[in-house]
Amino acid sequence: MSDPVTFQEARLHLRLPSDLDADEAVEILRMISVATEYCENFCNRSFTVGTRTAVFDDFPVSWDRKRIGLYLPHGKVSSITSLVYYTNAFAATTLNASKYRLVGASDRAHLYPAMGEVWPTDVACEPEHIVVTYAVDGSASVPVSVKQAVLLIVGSLFEYREDGVIDNAGLALVKAPKGADDLLSPYRLRIA
Repeated sequence: MSDPVTFQEARLHLRLPSDLDADEAVEILRMISVATEYCENFCNRSFTVGTRTAVFDDFPVSWDRKRIGLYLPHGKVSSITSLVYYTNAFAATTLNASKYRLVGASDRAHLYPAMGEVWPTDVACEPEHIVVTYAVDGSASVPVSVKQAVLLIVGSLFEYREDGVIDNAGLALVKAPKGADDLLSPYRLRIA
């Protein structure tokens, strides 16, 4: 998984010299990963390359019996690795890739049955019985404002390495900078 901000970008943002020791470099890399994870969770989309898993209770059916898709969160879905469901006999079954299709805009992907197919009906009645594993690639065009939000959060994590700081007014808890949330808001996906 490759973070959208490099170590060098973070080092320059933090105004640190180029001769950092290895321990501090590892800590800054960890802060970049934490900040990226915060941005991904805030926006409900991926800004990295990786594998995700979505779990569903049942294959969807609308009120008029038209089949609807399984929503795959985190944005740019590049491929489906597997769709596994559990039958009424609780046997794990991998649905053949020819039985479903990936449809949707780059940020809102859904799985639908393939043309002429329907979702399986022999699905177990217990939670977490449909598992879709898929690859996301959000690293291709990460907006500059998202990168800046990552840097703001890294700066905050670097400056305040504990949960809170004590100032003259008492204890002030440290959280993600408001500016980072403002920069991320235009890229936030509603959860379907």
